[in-house]
Parts: sequence; C-alpha cells; structure tokens
Amino acid sequence: MELRQLKTFTVVAEQLSFTKAADQLFMAQSSVSAQIRALEEELVVQLFDRIGRRVMLTDAGQRLLDYARRMAGMTEEIRAEVAGAGRLRGRLTVRVPETLATVYMPEIVDRYHAAHPAVSLALINCSDRRLQEELNSGRIDLAFVMTDAVHMGDVNVEWLRTEPLVLAAGTGHPLAGRETVSLTDLDGRLVLLPKTD
Repeated sequence: MELRQLKTFTVVAEQLSFTKAADQLFMAQSSVSAQIRALEEELVVQLFDRIGRRVMLTDAGQRLLDYARRMAGMTEEIRAEVAGAGRLRGRLTVRVPETLATVYMPEIVDRYHAAHPAVSLALINCSDRRLQEELNSGRIDLAFVMTDAVHMGDVNVEWLRTEPLVLAAGTGHPLAGRETVSLTDLDGRLVLLPKTD
C-alpha cells in the first residue's frame, strides 16, 4: 500500500467519480482505476460499489477513507516538522455554526493567517450528527458548538464563553418590550431557533 494510492483513493471517495478524480489528479482514468484495483486486491475488499455510472463507498471504503485522511494529516505533520523547522503547514478544518462564524471568525482567521500563513483554513457549517466520529477520525480538526453540555468520550472539550440569548419579536407581539422573558412565557408560542444541520 502506497501513499499515492491512498491519495488517489481519497480523491475518488470525495468526488464519488473516477472521471472527476482523474481530472483533479491530472491522471488518466485508467491509472486511477488501476490504483484502486491494486488497493482492493491488497486489502482483499471491495472499496466502491459501481452501479452504472454511479460510484458509492462500501463500508470497508468508508473505514479506509478515515484512515487515509489521518495518514494524509500525519504526512503533512511530518513535512512540517522535518522540512519546515517548526513552521506550521497543512490544512486546518473547522466546523463552526454560521451564527458564530459571522461574528467571531473574521478576526480569528486574520490573526491565525498572520501567524501561520502556510496553513490552509477550511471553515464548514457545524453539524453535531457525526461530530465525535469526525474529530476522532481526523476528518475535522476542531469544532465550535453552541450548547450547554457536550458529552463525547475521547474528545477534548473546552468551554469558551457564555453567549447571551436574545428574543426578537415584532412590535405588535405580546412579549415585545419586556425586559426579561421566561420559558413559561414561551410555552405554546412559535419560536424560531438557530439549528445546525
């Protein structure tokens, strides 16, 4: 198993297309297929289900994808440590709710980029459905969540701050103009709340 095969596999898995992966990697499609076939033969598993022109990851393929991403991260870390003399390089993938990203991330990104210009930042909307799995597999490096409690084993969790919750209502609404609103005041009323996907 070679790193170039894992890189090729990762691109095919992310694109779910041998043709798009070949274009992205500047390779012939036959070369991409040959590398995937060699991986499947070495691991003695099928990594993709090919249904007509569609390509889907098998369960074994999904497991390999998690390892391949971790290997890519470790490769970047080795390059940064050995060749970069301590200068950070690579990619940092962060899940963050859009509401937090809009308010806080511009300044944080500016400061981080000034300190680590060789690091590529990827900010994606926060989703708590597979957050623990994504963090443990290395698919994402960091996540910001808006919640009162996080229960995840094997994940480092740090409380940063408390955000005030403000109720916005039209001027004609019965709760408009109140200094405080309790949960019982909201009972039976339609309330729109920020939600992750």
